[in-house]
Amino acid sequence: MPHRAPGRAVSRARCGIACAVLVAAYAGACASPGAPPGGPQDKAVPVILKVEPESGAINVKAKSVIVRFNEVVSERPRVGNSLADIVVLSPSDGAARVDWNRSSITVRPRKGFRPNTAYSLTIMPGLADLAGNPTTKARTFVFGTGATIPRGVVAGAVFDWTTLKPASDAHVEARLGGDTTFRWIARADTLGWYKLPFMPPGSYIVRSFIDANTNGKLEPRELWDSVTVGVTDSMRVDMYAFTHDTLGPRVVGADVKDSVTLRLTFDRPLVLNPQLTAQQVEVRRADSSLVRVLSVTRAALFDSLARVREAAAKDSAQRADTSAAGRTARARADTARMMAQRDSIERARIEARRASRDTVPKIPPPVPTRMAIASEYIAVLEEPLVPGSYRVTVKDAVNPSLAKRTSERTFTKAKSAEKKGDADKKVEGDAKAAQPAAKPAVVPPAPKPDPSAPAAKPAVVPPAAMPPVKPPAK
Repeated sequence: MPHRAPGRAVSRARCGIACAVLVAAYAGACASPGAPPGGPQDKAVPVILKVEPESGAINVKAKSVIVRFNEVVSERPRVGNSLADIVVLSPSDGAARVDWNRSSITVRPRKGFRPNTAYSLTIMPGLADLAGNPTTKARTFVFGTGATIPRGVVAGAVFDWTTLKPASDAHVEARLGGDTTFRWIARADTLGWYKLPFMPPGSYIVRSFIDANTNGKLEPRELWDSVTVGVTDSMRVDMYAFTHDTLGPRVVGADVKDSVTLRLTFDRPLVLNPQLTAQQVEVRRADSSLVRVLSVTRAALFDSLARVREAAAKDSAQRADTSAAGRTARARADTARMMAQRDSIERARIEARRASRDTVPKIPPPVPTRMAIASEYIAVLEEPLVPGSYRVTVKDAVNPSLAKRTSERTFTKAKSAEKKGDADKKVEGDAKAAQPAAKPAVVPPAPKPDPSAPAAKPAVVPPAAMPPVKPPAK
């Protein structure tokens, strides 16, 4: 048997271990759910190939809906925690069951499909493939278990009533008659638009809520709204969600803006109709004497009008100033205004050119038709407030749930602050006033002459010294 060097055996053993590690790593990479390495990068979103039953089918006897894709899709969408968060089956008597089957998903109703009912299946944006490419548009399919598919539609937008901002991903549901378990369901898109299609004629209670904790349920402090509508055809219904309270608004702050305006802050928004009036606000001094309130206005509206008046006054003052500096300032303001107008026109032209090249129509955002509910109001007083303590009482303030409440708040009008130079002058003047007045100097009287004393002799003035006379020259 030939003798082998020990170094070669060690090298072969190391090579065997390295090969085993590479094989295990390759096998693990092939078994991972991600996209295989190599090849061009996948940037295409999943595409729906087929839906069973087909969209528009009637007299359907199936027990589930199967959606097939052109590739393997991810179990976790980009939006939500599971596929059930982006799949909406309407109407429904509870949360539908959504099963993942690699390149297809199966949707089953909780208690089976009801007879003579039209169903819609909506896949919201966010469905992704294994490369992480998400869909950006919603897809809706419809089928019926009866002979017809109704055409009733309730559509609109959901707003946060306190801010008037569209509520994206808000939940919308409609109940027909007294059935509280069977509901037509929809979700608002990123712009706040929603749509409840294929509804049979009848009287519905439509409710929307902003799901803050994304649990799919309405919590006590979440914003919601409801309205009763009669559906016969297509109709638009905008929803304004707000917090529903059984307690009325309570005044929690009273701040003095200036001597004749008072800012009132409530812990809850107030209803728009009926509005808060001056007769409901009462301001009294420390001696219980009344300070009459002239008007009460929402703070946002009051501040907006104040800015308009301030801008108009500033413009009038600039135009009335005929000095060189005034003319220069007015010319600069006019130039800035013209430049802003030109920029606005140019931006509109650019947007028009882009829109002409873009073949995909863009959906505009919804525009609210109501004013926002507010929790801050401005009370204008008849006479200026002097420094001291006051008490404000608001009677029968009403919130959007029509709950009333009377509350009061004390506040203090502080003394106006003095400028530093004026204060120093005042202190110096007070110090001088506090010093005692200086007494005039006392001059002693001149002594009286004594008649018995001899008269004083006049002083003898010696003659002036004469300069020496020089003898004449010989």
